[in-house]
Amino acid sequence: MRIVHQLLIATILPTILIWLVGIYATSVSETSLRDAIEANSVTRAQEVMDEVDWIIQTRATTWQAYLQTDLVRESLRESNEEMSQMDDPADWVQQRDQQWRSTPDDETIPLMQQVMTNDLARDFNVWLRQLEKSAGHAVFGEVFITNRFGANVAQTNRTSDYRQDDEAWWQLAVENGLHIEDVSFDESAGIHSVDICLKAVDEDGEFLGVMKAVLNIQELIEIVDKYKRNNQTDGYLLLFDRDHTVIREAGQASTGMKDGSAYFQDVDFDENENAFVANLTDVRDGEELLGAFAVSRGHGDFAGMGWVVLEARKSSVVFAPIKRLRNQIILLAFFATLMVIAAGWMIARSVTRPIDELLRGANRIGEGELEYRIPAARQYEVAKLSAGFNQMAGNLQSMVDDLKSKEEKLTEQNERLESQRLTLASQEEMLSAQRERNTLFEAIADTVGRLNSTSDDILSTTSKQARGSHDQAAAVSQAASTMNEISSIAHDTAGRANRMVDEAQHVEATAETGREAMGKSIEALESVRRQVEETATHVISLAERAQAIGEITATVDDIAEQTNVLALNAAVEAARTGEHGKGFVVVAAEIKRLAQQSMQSTREVRGILSEILNAIRKAVESSEQETVVVAEARQVAQQTGDLVQTLLETISASALTAKKIASAATRQATGTVELDKTMQDMERMTADHAAALQEIEQSAMNLTELSNELAELTSESANRQTSTKLS
Repeated sequence: MRIVHQLLIATILPTILIWLVGIYATSVSETSLRDAIEANSVTRAQEVMDEVDWIIQTRATTWQAYLQTDLVRESLRESNEEMSQMDDPADWVQQRDQQWRSTPDDETIPLMQQVMTNDLARDFNVWLRQLEKSAGHAVFGEVFITNRFGANVAQTNRTSDYRQDDEAWWQLAVENGLHIEDVSFDESAGIHSVDICLKAVDEDGEFLGVMKAVLNIQELIEIVDKYKRNNQTDGYLLLFDRDHTVIREAGQASTGMKDGSAYFQDVDFDENENAFVANLTDVRDGEELLGAFAVSRGHGDFAGMGWVVLEARKSSVVFAPIKRLRNQIILLAFFATLMVIAAGWMIARSVTRPIDELLRGANRIGEGELEYRIPAARQYEVAKLSAGFNQMAGNLQSMVDDLKSKEEKLTEQNERLESQRLTLASQEEMLSAQRERNTLFEAIADTVGRLNSTSDDILSTTSKQARGSHDQAAAVSQAASTMNEISSIAHDTAGRANRMVDEAQHVEATAETGREAMGKSIEALESVRRQVEETATHVISLAERAQAIGEITATVDDIAEQTNVLALNAAVEAARTGEHGKGFVVVAAEIKRLAQQSMQSTREVRGILSEILNAIRKAVESSEQETVVVAEARQVAQQTGDLVQTLLETISASALTAKKIASAATRQATGTVELDKTMQDMERMTADHAAALQEIEQSAMNLTELSNELAELTSESANRQTSTKLS
């Protein structure tokens, strides 16, 4: 294989490696990004589902606590005892139910008036107003309660019928204790609601009745929309009921309930998993989605409702940056390949062109074209070799020209001597010719000697050049070995820089998780602060009501005292009347006794109210202290969050620097590999130069031998002439 081809291959291989590394890096980045997005989506979906569960549970447990109050239990006991004394309670309830349903909507019968204005119904309305005031909107739309016979006992609004025990929700509440109905949507009002059905029992666990509260889930809708606004994702966030009907899609206007079962066609639910990921197909446009499901799991004794939260993103949008990066890497690698091929071709030509010139010159000189000269090269080593080659060619040409000139002179002299030998007959002429011939042979011998000396000089010069070429080959070999070591060190540096990048990215991800946790802690502390303030407000309101009760009790005490005085006066007047006032004396004594009991009761009530006020005062002080502590904790959490944010920015900067170091180390490693290949090629070329010089040295040695043979022949001729002369 030619050197130019070897150099081109050596320059193309690193660019191919860059292609492979870039494609592999984008594939790994896509996998890592997919894992991170799936984990983040699962966390968000689980947070939304947990908050929805918590709100439903809070509303349900609030009513469970309310059902344990004396007012509820006494009202249900009285209603149950009243109906138990009837001959056929079910028939009585059925008759009242028919009368109830046959009454027009704009009319009210006494039975309706009774269940809507009794003490329990009024207390219902008080509770609803308090909840509406604290929440800022109507939390419950309708609340009513039935006895154990299914008849309405108290209600806030008129129900469609009087009898409820034939309804499925009533029976499920009796069976399970708590039943939550499916979500319904009022298109006219644009409101979603869900029915919370609770079983009421007494202190001994005996069944008393069932309560139903229609919960406005606007608060749940706001939770779904809030997570969409806060996270500002380009995906979807949907809330489904147990039948996979879409309750709410974040950021979309309420258009009623619609079927969402298409999202669950290829999804396998595991009863032991509350959150998982799945690959879905967008029902709108058929694109692939990265989905995360979270199933309602409840809290404590509150079982899950079977509702599902889906957080999904389009794969095309999520992985668009990775695809752009991969295309950019391929484009850059393509242009880099073209540039490297062009540079390799230029380097290869700059190395092989002088070698071709040397080989061409050696061949032409070997064919006898001694006037040929090699053009001067730009490279230092090749220029020295070309100069030496041209000097050798010049010396050879000079020696050959000198020999030709001597040969011509010798031929002329021989012809002249031969002519003289033929024309001269005397011995003197022969001796004179012999002397001239001896002189000629001496001149030839002198010329041959100088030719021999010149050949020795050429041989010495060629030997020195050969030794210099060998030294140069050794130096190039040493440099190639050093470049191998540098290339190995550069690869190690690139590997360590890449590991440093991985560690920096891991630390950056950990710091980001810490920052998110601090943000959640700050939100939780803010929620605790609001709850403490709300509790303090309720406690202060309770103190005011207790104070009002104290004032009423004082008034009752005054009335009782006045009644006592009046009873005493009445007894005195009755005693004055004699026999006719005895009956009035008894009545006055009874009134006095009752007044004294009232005074004693009011004193006890004042004592209890005093204790309540003291407890309320302590609760207010404790709430104020809690508010201060929560504010300090929130401030500390905020400062910690700022420190984590600063740490995250520092880590991000370090990660960016590490990436730049890794990139520079990779480029250095690539450059050292290319330089190593080039040094190896120079080593081979230097070896070729040394071989060529050895051939030139051998030619010089042959020339020396030829001059020696010529000297011997000249000497033999001179000796023969001398012998002839002597004879």
